[in-house]
Amino acid sequence: MEDYFLLEQMRLGNQEAFDQFYQRYHSYIFQIAHKVLASRPEAEDITQEVLIEIYQKCDQYQASRGSVKAWVAVKTKSRAIDRLRKKPEVLVDKLEHIITNASPAADQFVIERMEKDILQTALLQLPFSQRQAIYHMYYEQFSQKEIALRTNRPLGSVKSSIRYGLQNLKKQKSLLRWISPGGGDK
Repeated sequence: MEDYFLLEQMRLGNQEAFDQFYQRYHSYIFQIAHKVLASRPEAEDITQEVLIEIYQKCDQYQASRGSVKAWVAVKTKSRAIDRLRKKPEVLVDKLEHIITNASPAADQFVIERMEKDILQTALLQLPFSQRQAIYHMYYEQFSQKEIALRTNRPLGSVKSSIRYGLQNLKKQKSLLRWISPGGGDK
């Protein structure tokens, strides 16, 4: 709630609110950007760009779509990936770093990362109520009762959203056979 208040104050041009927001999120944004880019200078650039964009466009935040922290994370990751796409040498450097420093667990890491990306894409295909309930339960570790309270929905509706959402995810996952044991095209 405090983050939302800071955004509201920033929208009104309150510099002190931006300073507080900056202190709260600067390192968080940098960590996300650095993880994607594997380059400190590039991550610093992205951090500054994201903070400026948030200040200029703080009215883009929609509380109904998630927390301020999640909004900042998505915005940061998106900008960092855009940077990778625009600067092929950054992508090549990152891939070269991964290949030259590959450990025996690197294959497993790549597979897990691909599965996570596919799962995130599949989640985006779900209706909002199902996606929201699953996100709160599995990513934020909320109980079904806490989700009901947080979203102002009846407990039965939350349970149904989770059940139907998981069924929909299984249907999508079955379309992507290579994730299942045995994998590959059949």
